[in-house]
Parts: sequence; C-alpha cells; structure tokens
Amino acid sequence: MGTIHEPGETDIESNKIRQDDLDRKPRKYIGYQEFARYSSLADEYFVLRRYDRLHCRVLITLQQRIAVLEERLDELDEKHSRQTPDVNNGTVRNDQPERQLLVEEIAKELKIYTEMLLSYKELKSAPSAPKGNINNINTWLSNNNYPIEDAEVEFLKAKDLVTVARSQKGLFGLLGERNGPEGTNVYGSDEPVDAIASASVFVVGMVMLIAPLWILAVTHGMFERLGVITAFIAVLLGVLTSATLAKPFEILAATAGYSAVLVVFLQIGNEEA
Repeated sequence: MGTIHEPGETDIESNKIRQDDLDRKPRKYIGYQEFARYSSLADEYFVLRRYDRLHCRVLITLQQRIAVLEERLDELDEKHSRQTPDVNNGTVRNDQPERQLLVEEIAKELKIYTEMLLSYKELKSAPSAPKGNINNINTWLSNNNYPIEDAEVEFLKAKDLVTVARSQKGLFGLLGERNGPEGTNVYGSDEPVDAIASASVFVVGMVMLIAPLWILAVTHGMFERLGVITAFIAVLLGVLTSATLAKPFEILAATAGYSAVLVVFLQIGNEEA
C-alpha cells in the first residue's frame, strides 16, 4: 500500500514534514534556503545595507596609508637629489631598488583605494529601500515564525538600506503593489501596466499642452492669464512628483521647460490682443 499523508504534510527530501514541525522548527526546515528564495522573487523582497559608516572609515584609512607612502616617496626623492655621489633620478628601468619597491607598494594601495572609492560611489546611487519593502520582509519573517536568527535580521532596522532596483509607482500608485491575504503581496503583469501608463502619460501630456492654449485664448487680463499658467504649472508639478520616479532636479527642469512654453502662449495672446 502507498503511504498516506495526513493533511498539512509535505515531503522534503523523502522525509515527511508536518506543518506543526515547520511551526516548531522554522530555522531547521525553512531557514536561509527559503529566505534566499523569497528574496529572489521580486526586487521588493530584497534589501541590503550600504554600510556608509564602514565604507567611509575604510576609505579614510586607505587614504592615510597612501599619504604615508607618498611622504616616504617624497623624502626618498629629496634624499637621492642631494646624495653624493650623484644618483640618476631620471630613470625607471635602472631606478634605485628601494624606490622601485616603494612605487610598487603605492600602486597596490592605490588600486585598492580607487576600486573601493568607485564601487562605493556607484553604491551610493542605489535607491534607498522604501518602508514598504522592509515591511514585506518583516511580514514574511512573521508569517514563517521567524526562521532567521534575530541578530541576523537586525540589519532591517538600519538607516542605510538600499534596494537593487527602484520600486515602480505604477499609474499614480494605483496599478502597482496590492495587499493580498495575510499580509502577502499580489503582483500583476508589468506589460498591461506599462501600456496603460504610457497611454495615460501621452493623454495627460496632450491635455497639458492644448488646454492652456484654448483657455488663454478666451481669458482676458494679465492677472487672469497668469493665474491660468500658475494653475497648470502646479498641476504638472503634482503629476510629475506622484506618477514618475524622476529626481527633484529633473522634475524642476521639466516644469521650467513647460513654464517657458506657457509664457510663449501668453506672449502670443498679448500680441493678438
């Protein structure tokens, strides 16, 4: 006869694991293997520390080590320039062994320093992890009876958490993440969302360009027209802030360009008047 499984049982490597075993020993049966699998499902489930303080500490230390080597090289150059009998300071191939070794050591230290500096610079551009991403991970940990050691998830409380990719806002946040049962998250296909968002942006853009033309054409008085322009600029600023992932200076640049277009509309209206 075949093996009869009780409700709630699953087979893990031919061992019958019951739900109560998973609840009692989550760090044995779930652990990092399931935590890593969960983290790989979506960008919203994966956050890491940037370690700002440690990066700065290491870079400052490396800088000082190189500074000491630089001082030694300067002292060596000055020593050889005053040395008697004369030393050839215009050669690399036949340089003094002491100086050759020092330059090689400097080269190694500079390589480590430069690589770390550039990698940290790139890491600094990574977007900070939204609070919702951190809440997702904490929810998963709670739902699985905390399968990771407490000390090893303390990083979720750090202030320098980053995510591997910027979370999508969707269309004004309406088509992005949605809450499912028991604190889980539900995600739809990205393609319909992208298509709707693109079409919406196109329609909004056309309205924002054409509507002020007609309104300014029937509006009389400088203050009334300035009021119309101000209203449309405020609307555009709100749309760009809530529906895009643009940086503040990019939003201001786009708003300034739109303002310039509306000013041209205003000048045309004044000339016709």
